[in-house]
Amino acid sequence: MGKPTALLLTARSLVAAGLVSMLVACAAPGPRVAEPVAAPWPVMAQVSTPLLGQWSTEDEAGRTGWRDWEARIRQLADVHVGSALGVPVGDMPVRLHWRHYVHRQEQRGGVVISVGFTEGLTMYQEVIRDLVRNGYSVYIQDHRGQGFSTRLTSGTVGHVNDFDRLVDDLAAFVGDVSAQRGPGARPLFGLAHSMGGAVLAGVLERQGADSPLAAVALFTPMFEPAVAPPGANVLGRALQGWCHRGAWDMQLSPALGTRQAAGQGFEAERDAFLQSATPADNDMSHSVPRLRQRWVAREAACDAGVHCGHGDARVAGPTLQWAMQACHASADIRSVAARRVARPVLLFSGGQDTIVLNGAQAEFCDQVNASHPGRCEPWLLPESRHALLVEKDALRNPALDKMLRFFDDATGPQPR
Repeated sequence: MGKPTALLLTARSLVAAGLVSMLVACAAPGPRVAEPVAAPWPVMAQVSTPLLGQWSTEDEAGRTGWRDWEARIRQLADVHVGSALGVPVGDMPVRLHWRHYVHRQEQRGGVVISVGFTEGLTMYQEVIRDLVRNGYSVYIQDHRGQGFSTRLTSGTVGHVNDFDRLVDDLAAFVGDVSAQRGPGARPLFGLAHSMGGAVLAGVLERQGADSPLAAVALFTPMFEPAVAPPGANVLGRALQGWCHRGAWDMQLSPALGTRQAAGQGFEAERDAFLQSATPADNDMSHSVPRLRQRWVAREAACDAGVHCGHGDARVAGPTLQWAMQACHASADIRSVAARRVARPVLLFSGGQDTIVLNGAQAEFCDQVNASHPGRCEPWLLPESRHALLVEKDALRNPALDKMLRFFDDATGPQPR
């Protein structure tokens, strides 16, 4: 068949826009219920002790602003602020903001962090502090369209034209970090959450055995976004099925593609949470203190001059184009392409996650293990919601403890 005519493309764009627009309508009825994992996975128990092992992390009660966190990180690490130019969008240059937290007495290696959708490095300062306190250097770059990197459309909506560009950006960043650390450096690891997990998995699949990452930990990775809740009506089930099959890999017109597909906008969503009489009733985390701090970090202003791709970190809600790209890319990444992953993977699923589908995470692990049994190690935290890295201590700390032990095991014992 030849290429579709302009008329057919327009028609398909309208249909796609209509389908994705049902995100709002189909997500509304009834409470969201987490999807069970597709297979029995090892279960990580909730604990009341600060940590299962000897690792040192911050306590949930010690809440502070992101700049205060970074000041505490500077006690142990030198902070380097910079930017890189990613693949442009048409004639528009894309500036990617990054920060390196180089431990002055690094003991265990380096960690590259790939953040989730609408997130930025300001929201990861507690995680960075935890890693630095445990002897790691940390490297983090804001994805295009969010954080302090260049926005791809106006307003505060989260948008991406092509998911592959996110993979391009992160692959280049990992390569730059590895080259900067040089031969003979301690191991370099990867840590990712949600959308960042799909991006990092795409990098691993692309690099194969040449990846400079020794091992990676994926926290509730987005291998299929939940675009409709379990028990949704016929239209909702159709929309989820369309997403599951990979949606369409096409470019909507700018007028359609940049339309907000879900959410009420940054200010409305922020105020709804901060003014809620029941803030613990949310889809992200049981830790209200951490979520409050997260909203403050999402409003952060960039003061890095020429290295600011955007002046603040305010992003909320996906566009239609982002939703289509997320469905298409995640379906591809969890497919047989996952058999190209050549590094150990630790994957955490939340038993109360209503943002991404656990079944898709099981598919990814199954594909990775099809080429190398045991390479992907899944763990289920039954009580955790989606944002495990900002969960309450009883859930977050055991997961971080498991991750640090996993990194050690992947490279052999390191000096303590």
